Amino acid sequence: MYDKIQQTAEYIKQQIKTTPKIGVILGSGLGSFADNMKVECRLAYKDIPNFPISTVKGHKGELLFGKMGNNELVCMQ
Repeated sequence: MYDKIQQTAEYIKQQIKTTPKIGVILGSGLGSFADNMKVECRLAYKDIPNFPISTVKGHKGELLFGKMGNNELVCMQ
């Protein structure tokens, strides 16, 4: 399990330019929160090694990396 987590983290680090300070998990009905972000990188769960894929209808299944105001953040959408 540890090796899988390391592989996942390494993949994500290679895709992004900054390290987010804030993480937000958007549940049902909160997807519009991301509309207020300046998205700099979008990763589909299906493309991330060892990452679970969302099976809930209407969930986008993406990690969004970007800014909101002066804050670097990542959203699970």
